Amino acid sequence: MKISKTYLLAALALPLLLASCDENEQFRGELYKKVIYLLSDDDYTFESVHELGSPTTGYVTVYCGGTEHIGSDVTVELERDPDAVFEYNYMYFDIDESRYAHELPASKYSIASYQTVLRADSPDNYSLLPISVDPEGLSPDSIYLIPLRIKSASAYEINPDKRRVLYQVLLKNQYATMESTTYYQVTGTETRGEGDEAAASGISVTRIFAPLSKNQVRCFAGTHTYNPSNVAKSEIDTYAMTLTIADDKSITITPYADLEVEMLGGSADNHCSTNKRGQFVFNLHYRFKDMVGGQNTWIEMVETCVQRN
Repeated sequence: MKISKTYLLAALALPLLLASCDENEQFRGELYKKVIYLLSDDDYTFESVHELGSPTTGYVTVYCGGTEHIGSDVTVELERDPDAVFEYNYMYFDIDESRYAHELPASKYSIASYQTVLRADSPDNYSLLPISVDPEGLSPDSIYLIPLRIKSASAYEINPDKRRVLYQVLLKNQYATMESTTYYQVTGTETRGEGDEAAASGISVTRIFAPLSKNQVRCFAGTHTYNPSNVAKSEIDTYAMTLTIADDKSITITPYADLEVEMLGGSADNHCSTNKRGQFVFNLHYRFKDMVGGQNTWIEMVETCVQRN
C-alpha cells in the first residue's frame, strides 16, 4: 500500500506539534516557586535616610518572588534578630571594635506592628513595614542598625538567604547628608602667627561637612582634612568644629570637642546663603590653635565654603 506524501508529512509533524503545545503549556503556569524574602543589599543592610529635627518614617520591604501573582493574602511577621549585628561586625570588622556598628537603641525607634500583609488584590508583589526613627542625638561617625528577620509567613516558603535585614539609619539635614559624603570647596586666606610674625597665604581645600542636628554641621578647621572610612576619633576631637546656623542664617562657631577655636567678626563675617546654582555658601571668620613648628600657634581663617553637587 502506498502512503501519500501529504499523509506522511502530517504524521511526522504531529509529534512536533504536540511537543510545541506542551512547551507553551509550561509557560502558562508558575516558572519559579513563590518565596518570601526581605529587600536588602548583599551584606543584608538596607539604607534609609532620616532627616534630623523630628521623627521620620522609613520602611522595610517584604517581597514575594515568583512569576504569578499571589492568589490570597499572605501575612508576614518580623521579629528582632539578636545575633545579626554581632555577625555583621565580626564579618566586616573582625577585632577592630572602633569601627563596630551599633544596634539602634530601642528608645530611638518604634515599630507599631511587626506584621505586614501582601494583598492578593494589590498589583504589587511586595508590602511595606513602617519604622519610625528619631535620629536626634545620633553620631555621624557611627553605623546604626535595626536587626530584623522574618519570623513566619502564612503561606509559601521563606528564602533562608534573604530572611534577615539590617535596617541602616543614615542622617541628613539640609546642609549635609551621610547618604554620600558631602563636600564643600573652601577658598580663602590663612594667617599663621600674630603681630610682626604673622604670615598670610591663600588656601584652597576640599572639606567634608557632616550633619549633627537640624541646624548644625561639623567640619575640620583650617586645611585639615580626613577620609570618612578610616578617620580616628582622636582626629575628630582634635580638629573638628561645630557650625550652628540660626534662623537668620548667621553662624556660630564652637569647638566640637577639644579644638581651641574662636569666632571672629560676628554675624557679618559668619553667615550662610545660597548662590544662583542653589548651592549653600558658608562664609566663616575664626581662629584656632594648631601645632606649627613645634609650637601651639593661633591660625586665623577667612574663608568661603561652597557646597559641591
